[in-house]
Amino acid sequence: MAVCERGSASPRRVKAAPGICAPIPRAPHLNVIPEQMPDFSSTSHASQPAHEQANAEVLVWQSTLRLGFALLVAALGVILHIINTVSRSPWLGFFVLAGYSLVTLALARWVNRHGRAREWMVVATMASDVVFVLAVAYLLISPRYYDGVLLVGFAILHLTEFYYGRRLAWVVLASFVAGYLGLVADANAGGAGLLWAAELGMVTVFIVAAITFIVHYSNFKWRLTKIVSLFERAEEGDFSGEYDAGADKRPDSVTLVGRAYNRVRPQLANLVMTDALSGCQNRRGLEQQLGREVSRAARTGRELSLIAVDIDHFKVINDTFGHLAGDAVIQEVGELLRLVARTGDVVARTGGDEFMLLLPETNAAGAFRLATRVREEVAMRRFQGISGKVPVTVSVGLVADRVADENVMHDLHSRADEALYAAKDGGRNRVSIWTPNLRAIAVQQAGQALLRTGT
Repeated sequence: MAVCERGSASPRRVKAAPGICAPIPRAPHLNVIPEQMPDFSSTSHASQPAHEQANAEVLVWQSTLRLGFALLVAALGVILHIINTVSRSPWLGFFVLAGYSLVTLALARWVNRHGRAREWMVVATMASDVVFVLAVAYLLISPRYYDGVLLVGFAILHLTEFYYGRRLAWVVLASFVAGYLGLVADANAGGAGLLWAAELGMVTVFIVAAITFIVHYSNFKWRLTKIVSLFERAEEGDFSGEYDAGADKRPDSVTLVGRAYNRVRPQLANLVMTDALSGCQNRRGLEQQLGREVSRAARTGRELSLIAVDIDHFKVINDTFGHLAGDAVIQEVGELLRLVARTGDVVARTGGDEFMLLLPETNAAGAFRLATRVREEVAMRRFQGISGKVPVTVSVGLVADRVADENVMHDLHSRADEALYAAKDGGRNRVSIWTPNLRAIAVQQAGQALLRTGT
């Protein structure tokens, strides 16, 4: 059988074994031009870090609560001055209230306009909360009731930990305790006669409760973040991770959610990564496996092969025998490919009648042998879906090389497809191996076709 040799720029006729469209040269290394990095210099909201956007949303809606709290304190101050129970100057309270409100409004307006809140803005907001609460206690509350301020401090601490994290919560705790002790010292300096033993006891209880809350809630949120990360990876088709429920010494509701995810993970992976008709992996599953194998090959310097398979004249099968018969052929081809593939190979259906095989740690010769076996097995099989009335064949294209870096996935796909098209152009029912001249021949043939048609 005469076939087209792809080793030179000009095709020539040579003697070859049936079904082969090219010799078995070792493909050259893949030369990849890195993709241009996207431009992140834009000031649009979408380009801002996610945590800054989240902080902005929280600060904006919390500003309403802060202003409402300031108005409540203002009303309370007016009432206390009317009934003459406050000795401090009302003007001092007015300046404290005005300063707190202006800081809140200014930060909220800037954040709302720019769509982000830098860390110093969050720190400034929490600092203004602590200063405002302590100032209100100094101006409006009798020293013997100062311990009630600790409850308000715990509320601020809770909001800080819940929305901004443990690091800032520790800062708020330290600053509030220091401010409270300063408040007590000032009161005693004025003759209030507060007992330091009692006050220190209250502060100790406050600190213990605060530390317990911060540590416990931080652990809770950290474990919940791990589960969110697992779901985000699952959304991208990566089900390799599982929740480490054994690490939870005291199981709680988060542990139950993690265990539930571990139970449904295999089913989710099967639903998301498997093509229901052929039983092979789908395109998403192939891309994930290909990404892993490319990374591994780039680290180890091993070779990697990708085989593209297309059922010849599949449209004729559909038109002649119907789509149910065509689906049956797809199922049988998928089953055959899985049987022919070796342990560790990945078989995927990537289109209507298109399949791909990923062969880790396989050179061109090994990939060629497997591709040839695929072609021969399909050609010899009597397909039950069409009762063996017509022969079914496949065209196969493959690319193999040592992976120089991880940016070669697109090139592997493209070159496997180019080899597949060469096999189909060469008469179908054959195997074609990608070589650098393959693309040159295709371009030359396209140019000649244009000259013939005059378009």
